[in-house]
Amino acid sequence: MKRNRNFANLLGLLAVMAVAASSNLIAATNGFVAPTFRGTANSQSGYWETFTIPVGAPGNLPDQPGATTTAVLTQTDPNAFLTGSGNIYNFTDADVFIVSNTTPFTLGTVVLQTRTQGSEINSDSVNLTYTDSNNVSQAVAPLFSYELDRTSLGAQGSAVSTLRQWDLTGLGVTNYNLHFAAASSSMSFDSMTLDTAAQFAPAFVGQPFAVKSRATSIARWMYPFNGNPAGRPAASVFAAFGSAGSFDTRDAQFLLGWDTTNIIPAGMGARNYLIRQARVALTISSGNQYVYTGILRDYRSYFPTNDPRHVAPASSGAPVELYGVGFRGGWTVATFLQDTTFFASGGGDFTNRTAYAAGFDTNGVLADVSNNVGDDGTNEIGGAFEVAPFAVGQTADVSEGQLMPVGSQLTFDVNIDDPLIYGYLQNALNDGKLDLMVSSLLAASFTGAPNYPNFYTIFNSLADPSQYPLLDIEGAVVRTNLDTDADGLADDWENFYFGKLGVGATNSFAGDGISNLAKYIAGTDPTNPANDFRLLSIQNQSGGKELRFNFAPNRQYAIQSSADLKNWLATTNPSLNYSSAWLQKSGTNATYPTPVYATWHDTNTASVQKFYRASVQ
Repeated sequence: MKRNRNFANLLGLLAVMAVAASSNLIAATNGFVAPTFRGTANSQSGYWETFTIPVGAPGNLPDQPGATTTAVLTQTDPNAFLTGSGNIYNFTDADVFIVSNTTPFTLGTVVLQTRTQGSEINSDSVNLTYTDSNNVSQAVAPLFSYELDRTSLGAQGSAVSTLRQWDLTGLGVTNYNLHFAAASSSMSFDSMTLDTAAQFAPAFVGQPFAVKSRATSIARWMYPFNGNPAGRPAASVFAAFGSAGSFDTRDAQFLLGWDTTNIIPAGMGARNYLIRQARVALTISSGNQYVYTGILRDYRSYFPTNDPRHVAPASSGAPVELYGVGFRGGWTVATFLQDTTFFASGGGDFTNRTAYAAGFDTNGVLADVSNNVGDDGTNEIGGAFEVAPFAVGQTADVSEGQLMPVGSQLTFDVNIDDPLIYGYLQNALNDGKLDLMVSSLLAASFTGAPNYPNFYTIFNSLADPSQYPLLDIEGAVVRTNLDTDADGLADDWENFYFGKLGVGATNSFAGDGISNLAKYIAGTDPTNPANDFRLLSIQNQSGGKELRFNFAPNRQYAIQSSADLKNWLATTNPSLNYSSAWLQKSGTNATYPTPVYATWHDTNTASVQKFYRASVQ
């Protein structure tokens, strides 16, 4: 054993997982971890610690006890040689490696862990190739690259351990090659582990997650006259305009729900879920009905043309929109099921829908948006208001203004640039259940051919599973107690934003003068200066001053004011409002999506001058 990086914190978290592994296979050295599935049925593993063949055939088989794989590692550059400790080294060229393997089972996942010294592996060079059933070579990039350990070697660079995982589910792979290369000369290839399994499973607790095409567990047509809520094969969305006060304007909605506890660890604390992207896909089940538009309309464009508030619409149609979900009648995301009653109590009217499309109001609270424009423009529920959907449906299958055929898809990329929407996703993953609602203000035609979109549900026997409502979501779970380089930055956070450890707490990756540690505490993106926590403006408003500042989800803020920069008056957890140009219909950027900011009103402005500062907790 050439190096032993105990990686004590992570090893403590993984101790329960090592029980299933082969007792002879060396694990958790060099920063490596024992994958959760090692040692289970239909899995193989191997460990390379001391290499014997620097170049070409026959390559290197695993040399440590307990190996169950016959995979071979081969290095192809002719100038490489072996060091005295059994590393493969090359001081003139960048080494190129191939791992060849055949498994007795169809693969679900591959996990590769490598340790290098000096120069590092070129991340862009890492992929997996296989030949499909049509004899065509296919390349698959890893789901993620996770740096397990980084130790400085001074002028010689760093010793780096990295884990990469592939999801091969459904590809029918049994024979494959892994390819990777050094970023430059002077890389010493120290050691490697390879784990394969027939089923995909997380490599370790808290690993970056990349959920692909996950079918919904709830697909409920939220319509007052839905006679079969537990098995309807299709669901449509449309609006009801007119003077009938017993209908929501967003009359037919489509509830989607995913249980995420078995794919993403729950209960880790909402702020510790980092999200790179979230997408929902819906497939049209009845073709040539809906005229596609991906352009969000101003709420005033839905008013009657004789209403003085009416504005011209941005498109002739109405888009399909995605929202969060709110509940009434005592129901919650945990208790609302596929066949739960539609009405919260008694009979039905638009104030009594059990689950409804919800967006965030200016107090940061989920509000029912089912009647944000009212039935006929007079808005019998109160004042009309603008809404910010979580996403607007887009398609690559047809052009703007064309009919969508059967099998075409609408995709909804959730606006994670909005901190309130991002926070909604964080809270959902922390709870282990994500609910979203599909809605539209398309006025339904019930005479002649339907004009609204119908979507497959999970109960449609004619639909392929790829046509069910699907969720793709990528991110990471931050384990705050895991900081192997002891720089005050959690390893998971560093890997998520930088792809490596060792960026340094006091450094500013974005070069904007705000330290990485400050951004870690603030919950902002350390690679994007526009995302920094800072005061944006101080404006005179009726009754006082208004402060505007960037904010992050699931954080608390404190604001201090002073007349002399010496004595400060603190306002802890101030009452904040949230707004944007889209919601306010003001400024030069009144299109959606627009940046969302927090506002605080100071009504105590008797002094001639006043200074402000804000902090985040």
